[in-house]
Amino acid sequence: MYSFNSTKLKNRVNMIQSSMNLQFILHVIMHIYLYVYTLQRIMSPFDSEVLERVLYRCSCGTRKPISSLYFCRHCLDLRCGFCVSHEVDSHYCPNCMENMPSAEARLKKNRCANCFDCPHCSHTMNTRASSVAVPSQEDPTRMTAKKVYYLACAFCRWTSRDIGLPDQGVASGGWPEQANPYSERVNALQDYYRGIAQKEKMEKESRRFPGRKLSYLQLSDKFGLSSAVSRKRSGLSSLNLGGGIQGREDIGRYVEVTPAEPVSLNEISDLPTELLTEELKLFNVTTLEQRFAQLEFQPETFINIYPTHKHLMIKRSQRCRKCEHNLSKPEYNPTSIKFKIQLAAYYHVPELIIYSLDTLVKDKVSQFVIKVVNPTNSGSVLEFIELSRYKELVEEEARIRQEKIDKGEIEEKPASAINPLRQPSLVEASDQNMDIATAEVMLPKGQIYLPPRDDAAEFDDGAVDLAGHVDNREVVVWRKSNKVGIQLGVKPSMEKVVVGFAIQYQYTNTVFALDSKEIHTATVRIPVFLTLSQPE
Repeated sequence: MYSFNSTKLKNRVNMIQSSMNLQFILHVIMHIYLYVYTLQRIMSPFDSEVLERVLYRCSCGTRKPISSLYFCRHCLDLRCGFCVSHEVDSHYCPNCMENMPSAEARLKKNRCANCFDCPHCSHTMNTRASSVAVPSQEDPTRMTAKKVYYLACAFCRWTSRDIGLPDQGVASGGWPEQANPYSERVNALQDYYRGIAQKEKMEKESRRFPGRKLSYLQLSDKFGLSSAVSRKRSGLSSLNLGGGIQGREDIGRYVEVTPAEPVSLNEISDLPTELLTEELKLFNVTTLEQRFAQLEFQPETFINIYPTHKHLMIKRSQRCRKCEHNLSKPEYNPTSIKFKIQLAAYYHVPELIIYSLDTLVKDKVSQFVIKVVNPTNSGSVLEFIELSRYKELVEEEARIRQEKIDKGEIEEKPASAINPLRQPSLVEASDQNMDIATAEVMLPKGQIYLPPRDDAAEFDDGAVDLAGHVDNREVVVWRKSNKVGIQLGVKPSMEKVVVGFAIQYQYTNTVFALDSKEIHTATVRIPVFLTLSQPE
């Protein structure tokens, strides 16, 4: 007879379960290790270290990735953040998306009137609703529920009730604010120095036109006589430039504008003795960031901090400083992320990406492949040029242009003649970018055809239309749509391998000019620097 032993069976089942749990745990640990190891080796394409592998030389001499550059289709040059003039298009609140003109934003001190930031952690505060019992208007003996609103921070849990700020009956604002005790003096000083600036302007204009008589309209426009007449008609006091000014709020009261008298350190009282006798509670003392957020009051304890109005943000347009054409202009609506004009270099300049790289050995030639992407809708021809040859071509073009200017064939317009209100501040300095290459690069000879960009070609397995061009199979490794893999050689001489060369391609401007309806084609040359390896 076969005897059944339940105890041995239970022990066997427990051993199997424990072994399965152990295998499962080891399996999970192995996957986590592989995942972390993969994250350490594969970086994001938007990482700064990846973007700085391929740098383009801007027209001002700085080196930037292609995502940080603009392309001016009128000057045919690259522009970075230092080569463009930034103009404010509109102000808007990032919380409620209310937009306002610049004059209104200046009056509101670039802050939103309805949105608040937490004074404790600087996060956006939300309006919370609550109900309280209040006496009824019909029967005072009865209590009815009334809805009230208060401000609360969802991050640090700070509320307006922590400082005793009264709740409001409406959710749209009306929150009490602290009164700045120095506002009257600041306004008086502004008016005083504005009057001094106006007086200096009058003296400067009188020296500029000594024998010329100006009409009343010219005087009123230049020297602000209309504002003085309007103040006199409305009954306000005129500005006093002799050392004081009448206050804005209280007419007839003299406000002193002279600097404050210095005070000796011996006359200042010492620190309170409570700091030495009582226990110090740092949780009740504000930090420097919290005090700097409220410069008018600079509260020392948390009981004195108030919610601050949220700062406004801007939508800006960027303009080329050489030809005054817009390079980037967003939509006026703050909720829109589209651009009216967006001349980013990513859409007009071929993009170079390090595709594959062999093992680099010092003083030996190694091969690497770069992927070139044509972002435009027209085909182009790419050619690689050495940096020394690039310098010669630039100097030759400058010499030919100067000869045409001397002969009178072309007219050179000064930069200030385009718009005298915008004075360009482009600084010409010695170019030191050509000397950063640390390795010798073997560039392919001849031209390489770049097909136009076609979104439908991504799903087509057919061959690429080369438009009559023949590829050199030793140079062109592969092709797909508007992308092409090009093989180059490098001979390192240092641990940090940086190669430099210039790309020359045909740029087709498809935007018609006002005076002609022809499509213009130009040759563009851009120096590029590739960092193949960094020292460990």
